[in-house]
Amino acid sequence: MDSHPARRTRVTLRCVREDLGLDVPPIEVDLGGLDHALVVEARRLTPSAPRGQKRILSIEHPLVYRIRHARWRGATWLETDANRFWLCAGAQREEGSGDDAYEHFAALHEAGRLLPGDDDDLRDALERNVRIIDAATEAIPEALADALARRGRDVTLRFGELVDARLHASAAGEEIWIAIATQASDGRFVDERLRDVLFRLVFDGAGAELWEPRADWPLGELAWFEVARLGLREAV
Repeated sequence: MDSHPARRTRVTLRCVREDLGLDVPPIEVDLGGLDHALVVEARRLTPSAPRGQKRILSIEHPLVYRIRHARWRGATWLETDANRFWLCAGAQREEGSGDDAYEHFAALHEAGRLLPGDDDDLRDALERNVRIIDAATEAIPEALADALARRGRDVTLRFGELVDARLHASAAGEEIWIAIATQASDGRFVDERLRDVLFRLVFDGAGAELWEPRADWPLGELAWFEVARLGLREAV
């Protein structure tokens, strides 16, 4: 598995609502993809950040860096462990003013409202799950058809470029096996409820009315990071 996921742009919920003046969009929308000038600039800087950026010196710790676009000023923070580049705050510089935007950022930091919090982590996780489920919904019909055409052999797939899975149809076609990784390619664990949804999508697509958990696999052992279920359908 890839332990070095691609860096992603994120925007705190507080920044979206209070600083950018936007409504928080539905969970299907990636906050890092918002069509706002400051967010677009953050996305441009994400791959190399904080290289080329200047620190906001009034904030000693953690290291928070400046971002600017036209009259917009922003405060960014690189969450190294999770490889997320956060736009934490934004403000428009009033004509003729000095560092008023940076005073705003320092005040947010002093109040403990600058950096992302639990709600931001939850929003990111929910967005991620939606991406995985949408990708699985699109990929499963073709993968099932492939597995049924290649009965007795495994078909591998990855949902949303994150969650690895294996499908296997028995020779008679009445058994559909599915193994799903418990850890995603970005190193994060796959929530049990998300796995349940993915299992359900597979069995619904296969027309399997009954299913059971399994600790084995038709062509050998399960990997330590896999969870498997067997669904039963009418033979074709």
